[in-house]
Amino acid sequence: MEKLLQDLPLARFAVDRFAQLRAEPTWLERLWAAPTTRVLIIREGTLPVTDEVSLIWVKPESVDVRLADIADFSYLLGATEEHTYMAISDKNIEVDGATWVSLRDTGAHFSAHDVGLATTATALASWHRTHVHCTRCGMQTHVIGAGWSRKCPIDSSEHYPRTEPAMIVAVEDAEGRILLGRRKEWTPGWYSTLAGFVEAGESSEACVIREVFEESGVHLDPTSLRYLGSQPWPFPASLMLAYRATAITTDIVVEEAEMADVRWFSREHFIRDCNMQTLRLPGPTTIAFHLIQDWFGEPVPSEWTRA
Repeated sequence: MEKLLQDLPLARFAVDRFAQLRAEPTWLERLWAAPTTRVLIIREGTLPVTDEVSLIWVKPESVDVRLADIADFSYLLGATEEHTYMAISDKNIEVDGATWVSLRDTGAHFSAHDVGLATTATALASWHRTHVHCTRCGMQTHVIGAGWSRKCPIDSSEHYPRTEPAMIVAVEDAEGRILLGRRKEWTPGWYSTLAGFVEAGESSEACVIREVFEESGVHLDPTSLRYLGSQPWPFPASLMLAYRATAITTDIVVEEAEMADVRWFSREHFIRDCNMQTLRLPGPTTIAFHLIQDWFGEPVPSEWTRA
């Protein structure tokens, strides 16, 4: 059995989600008055960190807002024995001494405690920002469930955050080469493993086979597929399902609508091109980085990744 990828950066979570508090109507007032509450401010998708890239958590008393003004922008994240954690999505709240960073760029450097909470906060903030209206009648909804759902005041329908499954795969051939591609919108030199969204009525395994063929023209051996793990990718709402697979054909036909280039890399050419910086890899927060490193068989130098 294939060994699963370990410690995928955004898959780490060390804090109980404390879901039992979501049904309490006065959850926000309760947390705001508690000395053990810690608050994470989200500013247009960015997070406040120290120079050491640790999240900055603040106490409610240090946040100069009225509860009525943040009721629809506050989310319960979880709790430990020492603290309860919540997030507020508001671009106008200042955090002393903060540097604002993207989870996409810095998530691999956070602790398991912080990254699980930050990933949850980022996912919820993104969903609320883009799902303000009822999908049935178009009326503006309001937040309920401690930030974990929205309710329509007209038809009383409840709406919940959705996760979009996507597959990502490290394809190898019989010679041990890896298949990497570059999308049209990427900077020249940037390559990654192939990936794509699971379509309606499709399994993730079928998606792997379909997407690889559509983007590269390469056929896979269906019996070679091995699941290696998953991690959330809240940009805005994906769950990345990682696989390894073996190709049974190697001729490449690039899907020109989306892909700028797809090519095979032997280990020798991979090392050479990375050292020459004509090949730049995904950053360590991505699951693609860990798939490539798993194929490479040893730690990938940080200077090989794209900034």
